[in-house]
Amino acid sequence: MTARTQRVNQSTAQIPAAGAFRCDLSQRRQMLSRQLLTSGDPGVPGGLGETLRINPFVSLFAASLIVLAPTQALAQTQQTQQVTQQETVSVRDRDRPEYDAPGRRLGTFNLNAAADFSVAYTDNLFAAPDGSPSDVDDFIYTIAPMAALTSDWSRHAVAIEAGGTVRMHNDFDNEDTEEYYVRGNGRFDIGENTQLRGSARYAHQVTPRTDPDSPFIGDPVEYDRVDVGAGVTQRFARFRVSADVAHSEYDYDGVQSFRDNDENSLRGRVDYELSPRIGLMVSAAVDEREYDNSPQFDSDGVAYLAGVTLNSDLMRGEVSVGHFEREYAGVAGTFDGLAVTGRLEWYVTQLTTLTFDARRDADDQIGATSGEPYITQEFGARVDHELLRNVILTGAVRFGDRDYETIAREDEYVEWELGADYMLNRNAALRFRYEYDEVDSPAYRNYEVNKATLGLTLRL
Repeated sequence: MTARTQRVNQSTAQIPAAGAFRCDLSQRRQMLSRQLLTSGDPGVPGGLGETLRINPFVSLFAASLIVLAPTQALAQTQQTQQVTQQETVSVRDRDRPEYDAPGRRLGTFNLNAAADFSVAYTDNLFAAPDGSPSDVDDFIYTIAPMAALTSDWSRHAVAIEAGGTVRMHNDFDNEDTEEYYVRGNGRFDIGENTQLRGSARYAHQVTPRTDPDSPFIGDPVEYDRVDVGAGVTQRFARFRVSADVAHSEYDYDGVQSFRDNDENSLRGRVDYELSPRIGLMVSAAVDEREYDNSPQFDSDGVAYLAGVTLNSDLMRGEVSVGHFEREYAGVAGTFDGLAVTGRLEWYVTQLTTLTFDARRDADDQIGATSGEPYITQEFGARVDHELLRNVILTGAVRFGDRDYETIAREDEYVEWELGADYMLNRNAALRFRYEYDEVDSPAYRNYEVNKATLGLTLRL
């Protein structure tokens, strides 16, 4: 059994040694975040378990393509034979030794790094209403480096990751932005059944124009975010009990400073293993959010969930339902209702993976324009198909609605994505994405955004 296959089948309570970087850099970040800690990242609290200029750039992009020769793809029959030798795992998590980035060994640590270069075209840069003078197109050039250092110890674990994203626009340089982050995670093993863990993260982020409450005029909304968290997990035969405490701070720039807030949260969870393939879970979470400059937006929330976990050769994931309640200081009444969260991977064949996810909860962050909270109900589906050993095709859809119960506003939205990843060799991969984003909100704005991206990822 390969190293990555072992990591996939291990409990998420363990921090794996750094694996090879996939061709989609954003997915690699998400995968690292999911694997670093059990029961969700304590540094990211939540109620439901979880939130250059053209000439130099084009020259660099073209030169990179010239010097990187593709590795010969394996025949489909050979590919299928190799896949059957591995245990069931999603298409994107599968070992591909001939295309996986090797990384570097530094003593008892593994270093993995990548740099993503991309050029994108959007036909509605500001996500402006249909027919608005602000409905303009533009080219966006992006550079996104990242590096991760992870321990490779038999007990305990440490992981440090840092990265950034620089976006430059061809026509509207006032939209140029820089994002960056650094985070660390650790796990301390006390015997075989007890684990302590902690995390810390600092990030400078930019709210995308397609955010439900982002203004489509003025400068981009930027903010700093700090997350710290700690947790403990204890196993008792077939039971696993975990508890996490977390603190987050949001500090917005300029006129958006009315959104500055702190959040404290506590989450507990109990898992029971009915069999190696099926388990039961219950969880409870409480949180408190306080706004520095707008106390009328303060809120307290609770959420209770119960569900089923699956870990079979055909499906893997978790589905839970329950009840949420959020009480706001400055709005009439209390938000409550059915809480839903779930994510399920279905291994249709050894070359095709379907992923489904769903959630329903109250968003506790106050928006930039409406100044009102809302309930989100969202569903998504994704398919990844391994056309060749080094070619992965992707299709995804996400749709839902945001219900502002205190004002006459309801947003309905749908997002589509089509893409392909082509691994040239162990150190380089090409990526293409087409994305469509549509929002129907008569009380706010209706808009459509089409975006096409071509990227090159260089991997250590």
